[in-house]
Amino acid sequence: MKIEQRLEQLITLLSDGEFHSGEALGEAMSVSRAAINQYIERLNELGIDVFSVSGKGYRLAAPIDLLNAESILKTSKLPKELLKVAAIVGSTNDDLKLESEQQQLPQGYAILAEAQTKGRGRRGKQWISPFGTNLYISLFWRLEEGLGRAMGLSLAVGLAIARVLREQLEIDQVSVKWPNDVYIEGKKVAGILIDIDSLEDGSARCIIGVGINLTLPDTVAQHIDQAWTDVNSHLPAPLQRNQFAGRLHQYLVDTLTDYERSGFTQFAPLWQQYDKFDNKPVRLLLGERKVEGICRGVDDTGALLVEVDGRVKRFFGGEISVRSADATGH
Repeated sequence: MKIEQRLEQLITLLSDGEFHSGEALGEAMSVSRAAINQYIERLNELGIDVFSVSGKGYRLAAPIDLLNAESILKTSKLPKELLKVAAIVGSTNDDLKLESEQQQLPQGYAILAEAQTKGRGRRGKQWISPFGTNLYISLFWRLEEGLGRAMGLSLAVGLAIARVLREQLEIDQVSVKWPNDVYIEGKKVAGILIDIDSLEDGSARCIIGVGINLTLPDTVAQHIDQAWTDVNSHLPAPLQRNQFAGRLHQYLVDTLTDYERSGFTQFAPLWQQYDKFDNKPVRLLLGERKVEGICRGVDDTGALLVEVDGRVKRFFGGEISVRSADATGH
């Protein structure tokens, strides 16, 4: 049995909120007490706080609002064939890509996970993925027109996330950062990672990964090296994860349907409303090269527009730096 399955089994046993002795857990899982101790340590690494009391055993420190496919679909109104809920995975993007290679997937099919042990951000960075508190979703979409249609895809996805936060949760000061981040009050709350492959028939397979901080535990937050926030910090009452997951899935499917029909052109005006850096000084990182100028938004293809020495230039790659050492005053 894989370690992820063992951890899922242990979480299920602890989910009743009662104390369980190491011996009882070991018997239930057919493993040694030493193995239980190791699994408890792995749960702590995943951000799950487990109380250990001598003479009583182990108990979850707080209840977990587990993802439930039925509840998610009730909100999204999408067909059940478009959703898979998992407990612990290596990476939702990797799992979804593997599924797409083994079978034909419908447009909008998504995997949601409680935790990732090998979550990835851009440029190979780790995406901190604690269990049961945030949202990790990867969605399959096939672009029939191929790679040429994918230019502004991450921007459209970012706008879908931003709209859910503003329109459904009524959170103010939601913004997007080119090309793949979402912010609340100037702090990062969500990131996007898209893996794209060109297929033999000329179409493009897109694996769209989204990670959103809903409630980020302090135990894992200390490992994040930039200003961050989570959704629940901006709400008067705790968020219902399943309802939010359903709304997000629906917004993503609707957005991608519109995007495939006419590309990024229709989204360009909306981007300006949410653009974190519109008409502000920016520093664009292009590998070892850095470009400084004034952000002038994006064009109809999703290319970044930066005014450099009085001339507006288009950029199709790179990343806007938000770190203090690289910032130019925003």
